[in-house]
Amino acid sequence: MGKLEDALKALIKSEYGGVPKFAEQAGLPPTTVYNALDRGMANTRTETTDKIYRTLNVDLETASLTDFRKLRIKGGSQSDFVDVPLYGSIAAGTPIEMVAVDDYHPIPSPMHDRYPDAFLLRVSGESMNRVLPNGCYALVDPCEEVVKDNDPYAVCVNGYDATIKRVKKLANGFQLVSDSTDPTYAVQTFNYNEPGTETLTVIGKVVWYVLPFDWSF
Repeated sequence: MGKLEDALKALIKSEYGGVPKFAEQAGLPPTTVYNALDRGMANTRTETTDKIYRTLNVDLETASLTDFRKLRIKGGSQSDFVDVPLYGSIAAGTPIEMVAVDDYHPIPSPMHDRYPDAFLLRVSGESMNRVLPNGCYALVDPCEEVVKDNDPYAVCVNGYDATIKRVKKLANGFQLVSDSTDPTYAVQTFNYNEPGTETLTVIGKVVWYVLPFDWSF
């Protein structure tokens, strides 16, 4: 992404709080705005880019200059947030770049600096509601092994969609433990000494979570 796109993102953050509200004002889907900014706008003119410039009150001539200070950015050109991919599901064995992105959502820049490869995974269900509310977005730092027992990890069972549980390593397997106010969620044990045991694949460690913009209690 170039200086122009960084400046436009900072302007969007400054005046609208983020892409979702700006996209609503511009009459565009949020993913369309994200894609335009990711592809680059300096040498491109489309109906989408025109709407972005027009909504921001940035004229096309100014937007083509290298003196990006002429864009009316409040608070400088650096954003306090970084937009990262949001996934609804991830299957084991599928490269992350091949997974369809549901949307993008901002996380604090320091969190992105700490976990530059992390992505968001939509949480569905109450099995981890003591630490991850149903409907929140869990930030997952990709890894292939359980580094610390009983920490929350995103894992896949037999290659299917990822689930989040606290994971404990066994001598030859794993245990998945829920962290829920509902005591009916049972511990799942994967003992590879037993024939037919399903395969568990670690997708990444859950390091943080964020609530969606439309969150309500």
